[in-house]
Amino acid sequence: MEAESLSQIERIVTAATERMRQEMGLMESRLGDRIEETKRHMGVLAEGLRHDVQLVAEAGQLHSERLADIRREVEMQARETRALLQLSYEQIQQRVEVLERRVQLIEQRIGLSV
Repeated sequence: MEAESLSQIERIVTAATERMRQEMGLMESRLGDRIEETKRHMGVLAEGLRHDVQLVAEAGQLHSERLADIRREVEMQARETRALLQLSYEQIQQRVEVLERRVQLIEQRIGLSV
């Protein structure tokens, strides 16, 4: 009877082992499928992120170019303003000099200057 019990135990262990192998194979297959699905999903996410980064880079470049345009415009306006101020100063200086000469002439005519 012991040989028969041993044989029965071996069959039970073999059957259990085979079921475990089958279940582990099924779990391995499912895990592989999930890993592949995750890889595809991560690829899609990475591509979306690349696209977003590209958009940000392009926007940064556009802002940089616009800032350079504004800087050039401000510099040009500043040069024009300085030129106008210099011209105005020169004109005012000339008028002051003319007025000072006229005052000197008037003072000489009325005898106030020495």
